[in-house]
Formats: sequence, structure tokens, C-alpha cells
Amino acid sequence: MSLKGRRLPLPDDLLVHRVFESHARRHPDRTALTCDGVRLTYAELNERANRFAHHLIGLGAGRGSVVGVCLDRTPDLLTAVLGTLKAGAAYVPLDPTYPAERLRLMVSQLDALELVVASAETIELIGDAPGEPVRIDTLAAELAGQPATDPAVDLANDDLCYVVFTSGSTGTPKAIAVRHDGWYNLLEWLRVAYGLDAGSSGLTVSSFGFDISQRGLMSPLFCGAAIHLLPSRAFDTGMAYRLIAAHGVRQLHCAPSTLYVLIDYERAVGGDALTKVGHVFIGGEPLTVARVEEWATRPGNACVLLHQYGVAECTDVATSHELADYARYRGAATPVGAPVHNTEIRILDDGLNEVPDGETGEICISGRSVSAGYLNASAADHRNFTELDTPDGPVRVYRTGDRGYATPDGELVVVGREDAQVKIRGMRMDLGDVEHAIRGHELVQDAVVLAVPDAAGELGLVGFVLPAGPHLDTRDLYRDLLGTLPRNMVPQEFTVLDAFPLSPNGKTDRRAMTALARA
Repeated sequence: MSLKGRRLPLPDDLLVHRVFESHARRHPDRTALTCDGVRLTYAELNERANRFAHHLIGLGAGRGSVVGVCLDRTPDLLTAVLGTLKAGAAYVPLDPTYPAERLRLMVSQLDALELVVASAETIELIGDAPGEPVRIDTLAAELAGQPATDPAVDLANDDLCYVVFTSGSTGTPKAIAVRHDGWYNLLEWLRVAYGLDAGSSGLTVSSFGFDISQRGLMSPLFCGAAIHLLPSRAFDTGMAYRLIAAHGVRQLHCAPSTLYVLIDYERAVGGDALTKVGHVFIGGEPLTVARVEEWATRPGNACVLLHQYGVAECTDVATSHELADYARYRGAATPVGAPVHNTEIRILDDGLNEVPDGETGEICISGRSVSAGYLNASAADHRNFTELDTPDGPVRVYRTGDRGYATPDGELVVVGREDAQVKIRGMRMDLGDVEHAIRGHELVQDAVVLAVPDAAGELGLVGFVLPAGPHLDTRDLYRDLLGTLPRNMVPQEFTVLDAFPLSPNGKTDRRAMTALARA
């Protein structure tokens, strides 16, 4: 079974930063960026990025180079990102919200790292990085002497534009090399499919190291709109909400967990700013529809929610579904939609043959969005990128390890991970199936289920739940679940939380809950 996205012709030049440059030429006085009282026009941001690019070129950066960027959300962040791209190099987001040990592990995977851009606030976090440090906050005099013109750098569409990290099953970071043509294809699809334009301003609500943040930062600038930076290292719900209201933000890119807290905040303050956001693009983790339905179906809510699926190895987004038919989603998996432009989804069996229509198999992605691959990782990881023989010739695909099926109307439904199955007392099960059953209980708003070893090393299920009302007796919950699930699939322990802990990326932090379960 395969799903094919619309084949959209693209121009010869597929470099995202040159689209930004074209906006700077045509609309130099238009607002490009705001942050903590600072406003930069397209001309001003372009000039800053150009001067920094020339400085990087002078330090040896260029086509094929890899430059780390470890900065807080300030105007210097966009200067560094755009300047790196203009110099012909690929940037690596080194998120200052990450623990120093995590950052050290990341940079240790980057043999090609030549330069690392930092500030006084972040320089100590990357002290062990192999590249030469570049303190952007101390370069005012040097940059003033650099040309303000766009650098003339010869680049190809398949050159690298950025490198993001994901963790494998062992937790060791894997560096994913994304190409210019894949990133351009994604941003052009967003612009065309959802009518994004110069009025589609955005706000950063996800941490810099998250793959979703790369499009969140660049999509507004690609459309000629403004990007508003949240001027705090950690996510601040109240500050984010106030900025959404003050700037009339029209696009957000975030994980579901971030959307949940914004919705809860809007309810608490009795506001409506979030309902006026044109589009919220949701991805990175499974969505619990029950946590957004009441808000989304509120009379007068003009916000369009897009439930998206993708992986960093394929430029972040592969499919998208507009949430609308909430009655359809109750008691069933929510579709993640049809493929983006110039992308194909194949549902394959273990032999890499297409499964019959409607059957479940491994989700494999091909097309423009497939990245260049890993800069490190094991041979087994590299084998996730493979070639299929087709009537049209060999096709390069990425095997996601996710399981799903296609609906009769041509939309993808994701049902779990190939590696999310565990065996509890001899019974193999998918943790996603257990979570789905618990979420269906009238007393539960949301649930996370983990397989945690006990003192003897035997795996057992532990459930974390958010209550749907003021009184949730876990003994009643356990008894009721025994009526719908096999005993081995019912968690032996439940912990009631007010909110799930979040990682710096804004996702539900399952590692933190694992530590809580072991405490």
C-alpha cells in the first residue's frame, strides 16, 4: 500500500536563505524579528546575517562545513543561523536548555564540527566542543568592518543546511544531516497548502534543539512574515500566551504537550488569543484528542489544528491531517493525514513488500524529504536508509520503525512502534494499546504507560494518569480496566499527576516518569 503526495514543481534554486534574501530586497522595511523589545526589519536582519556570514567565511567556514550554534532566544540566534547558511555551511542547534553532559555527548559525535557560535551565557556549556568557539556577543567591532552584502557562495540543492540530533534505542544521539532541497520542499508545502503569507507571523515555543523548531523559526521568514522570539531559556506559558496576544501570532509549530498547557492557560485566564491563531502545526509525539476537543470546538474558535507525522530523518514532516471530525476520533486512532508535496508513504511488510490495502505494516518514506542520512551512528542505524526496486527504478526510502495503515480515503494512521512492544509475564503487547484503553475511561483525561523492571528485573506496567475530574480512585480505575483488558495489560501501579513532566523539547518526558516510578 502506498500514499502519494501531490507532485509540485519546484524552482531550480532550492536554498531557503535565498528566499529570505528576496524578501529583504523587496520589502526591506517589513518587520522580520522581535525579541524582548528589539525589532529588526528584513533589511537589518539580512545585513547582520551577511556581516556574520562574511566573518565565518574568514574563519574558514564554507560549503561542507558544520557550525554549532549554542545560543539563547535572542536576535543573535537568527543572525547565527542565517549567517551560517549564507556562508554555505550547515548549522547544528546545540540547545542551551540541555544538560551539559548531553551537549558533550552530542558534539562528540560531530567529527566535522569546525566552529561553535556561543555567547557569555552559553560558552561554558560547550567548553569541550571540538570546534573553535565564536563569541558572537563580542564581535560588534569586527562585524562592523565586514561587507553588508549577500555573500556569493556556490551551493547545490543537495548540500546540507542543518544537522539535528535524535536518540536511538540506546540513548546515544544520532546526528541527522538535512539537505537544502528537503527543507525548501517542506517550507514551500506549508506556504502553498495552508496559504501562509506575510501576515503569518510565528512565535518560538519549542526548544532550539527540537527538529520542529527549525521550521518554526524559518517558516515565517520564508513567507515574508515576522518571527517573534520567546525571550526566556525555559518555556514560559504565560509569557508565550501574552506574546501570542500582543503580536497576533498566526502560526505555531509545537508538540501536543505544549499545546495542552497553552490551552489550559487560556481557559484559566478566560482569554481567546489562541483561538485566533490561524494554524497550529502539531507533531513530535502522539496527540490525545480529548485534551483539545472542547477547546477546539468552542464557538468562534478560528484556529486550525494540523495533526502531523514525520521523523527528523525525513525533514520533520511527512503527512498532515486537519482536525475537524472529532466524533470520528473518539474511540479510534486519529489520522495523521496525507503525504506532503513530493513525498510518498509506503506501508511495507518484513520483506519490504507493500501490504494489502488497509493492513498494518512498517511506515517507509521516500521523496524530497528524505535526508542525507546520519553523520555518525551504527551500521544497523544506517541500514534504515535503503533502496527499493520499483517499476520506475530504485527508490531511496527511510524505514521509520513505526507501524501504521492507510484508510480508504488515503490517510495514514500510526498505531505504534515496532520496538514499543513489550512482553509482560509471557504476553506480548503494545504500550500504545494500553494507553488508548486507559484514556477511554471516563475518569481519565490522559495516560502514559511504561514498562519498568522491579527489583528482581521483571518487567511490570506502571501507569501515570491525569484525572478528568476532582476524584480519581485508582482502585476503581484498576477494577474497571480488568473488564476491558487482559489482566497482564492492566498496570499494577497507577500514579495520579496534575500534569506530565515535559522535556526541553516540549514533549512528555517519559524518562522523568521512569525515574519517578523507580523512586
